[in-house]
Amino acid sequence: MKKNLFAVVLVFAMLIGLRAQGPPPQQQMKLEDVQKALCLVDKAQPAPDKFKPGLEAITAKETLAMLTYVSSDLLEGRDTASRGYDLAAEYAASLFKMWGVKPAGDMPMAMGGFRMGGGRSQAPQAPQERTYFQEFAMRETSDTQTDITIEVGWGGAVKTRTFKGGLDFQGGFGGMGGASEGTVTAPVVFVGYGISEPSVGYDELKGLNLKGKIVLLLSDAPGRDNPQSPLQKTKELKDKYFPAMPQNVDMAMMMRGGPQRFNKLAEINKLGPAAIVQVANMGKDSDIYKALSMVRKPSDERPIINRPGRRLSLAGVAGGDMGMRGGAAATTITREMANFLLEGTGQTIDDLKKRIETTFKPASMDLAGAKMTVATTAKTALVRCKNVLGVIEGSDPKLKDEYFVVGAHYDHLGRWEDYIYNGADDNGSGSVGVLNIAKAIAASPVKPKRSVVFALWTGEEKGLLGSRYYAQNPVYPIEKTVGYLNYDMISRPYDAETLARTMRQYGVPGAEELVKKVRAPWFVSVNLTEGTPFADIAREMNQYIGLDLAFRFNAPGVGSGGSDHASFAAVKVPFIYYMAGMPPDYHQPSDSVEKVSGELIAKISQHGFLTIYAFADR
Repeated sequence: MKKNLFAVVLVFAMLIGLRAQGPPPQQQMKLEDVQKALCLVDKAQPAPDKFKPGLEAITAKETLAMLTYVSSDLLEGRDTASRGYDLAAEYAASLFKMWGVKPAGDMPMAMGGFRMGGGRSQAPQAPQERTYFQEFAMRETSDTQTDITIEVGWGGAVKTRTFKGGLDFQGGFGGMGGASEGTVTAPVVFVGYGISEPSVGYDELKGLNLKGKIVLLLSDAPGRDNPQSPLQKTKELKDKYFPAMPQNVDMAMMMRGGPQRFNKLAEINKLGPAAIVQVANMGKDSDIYKALSMVRKPSDERPIINRPGRRLSLAGVAGGDMGMRGGAAATTITREMANFLLEGTGQTIDDLKKRIETTFKPASMDLAGAKMTVATTAKTALVRCKNVLGVIEGSDPKLKDEYFVVGAHYDHLGRWEDYIYNGADDNGSGSVGVLNIAKAIAASPVKPKRSVVFALWTGEEKGLLGSRYYAQNPVYPIEKTVGYLNYDMISRPYDAETLARTMRQYGVPGAEELVKKVRAPWFVSVNLTEGTPFADIAREMNQYIGLDLAFRFNAPGVGSGGSDHASFAAVKVPFIYYMAGMPPDYHQPSDSVEKVSGELIAKISQHGFLTIYAFADR
């Protein structure tokens, strides 16, 4: 069985987003931090009677049966806006209907109710039920090519150079300034690292007008390794700007400046720049060219398929053209390009970097005489996509008008030529987890007080598009949405080596015996919103399941981790997000159903069922 490879992701492509293998390293953990982060159960206890029908409805055998179909070759990798995805959507809808989960999608389109030329309408029809699909349009962009021309002038002299996408920088991911094609010419402003943190008197954007200009900045933030940095004054600032660098950092993350919990590009984008270009704070131009010229050897596991990239964005929706993971996009350029832009200042990008890192004072300025032209060509078309939505009404007459959403992305990377990218773990497993919970609540004689919505999202692999669309166009009011559960990759257990590496962060005095108890087959990372009942409920319910949970707490409104929970965090809905091990098959042809653990999916599904039942029943 051949499977498909997503296109080779080079250094500056809009990457899929960092997936966490357990909670990321934290700085200066203490014993109480470890005790707060880990939830271990020696022996699971019998669950209360009211939960038993739901728990019994979730089995490893039926889980694997559903996943085998969802990740089969017939569905051709469930690519967004594809026949395979539509088949998968119909399958989920049929299960919802069989279990008694009501449809929560669009109302059926009226047919034949109006005739051109003033004809009479048909007789009124009985009220129609919703469908199981929330449909919407996306703009498809392909065959993108970008050139950047830089013009600098000083003292009466003018110099011009043109740089080619794929040769001098990684081009072809949707144009600049939100445009999929066209030409943008604008003056350039240098903003240092682009950080505005008035709480410590550090603001590189103060007094600058960025509207309609090309913004040049450095990745990361000033003073990552310098305790004198104003951005290291408090633990909150350290966590915001300098989360610890994980092991085995890849080239792409290094050039972006390492992991970040704060999206400065999105903040800069709010100020209306024509485009953002970024210079990697770490690394060298030679590293960039080495990556751009990389040649791989083909194999059945990692085939090389020459196919133009395809980008999708939401059509007619605010922010629909923003980059991957819903954030603003930036093109990373070489130091050679940046230094050409800076010629009129008599300084290089590294001169300015050193000045900022030495003084911790902004060096921001308009680059007099510097202009940049970004010319992008592309093919565009409209495609129709769908989320799958079902609902079980709450049992309380008043609280049933409040909603808890359970979701997972249903899409994957599709079929390219002879290769099918089945995506059993990513994210057939999470999708089946949602189906499991729907079945469990449907099987429960007494429903939670609040209504529960079940969602299978499209377009996550293209930038959280399905969940972003729902968050902006909710079937049920966002202000009445009390919480969100997200599943993404819940089928692959940790191996002993990876677990040991993850556990090193908990190596603090007094925690040794607790850490020794963690079991690789049942270790699950859980991201959740701090200050909500999620952590306490998840701990309480784990006594009936027996997983080894590692909590990572996120501030309200923050959704780190690159999955659909971020769309709900952005609209202030608290979340809980489960993820198991990160296998080497991530986004590879070898992500197949033979490698998953049905028992692990079932246990995580049962824990999710109990947690959301308790949360929605408060």
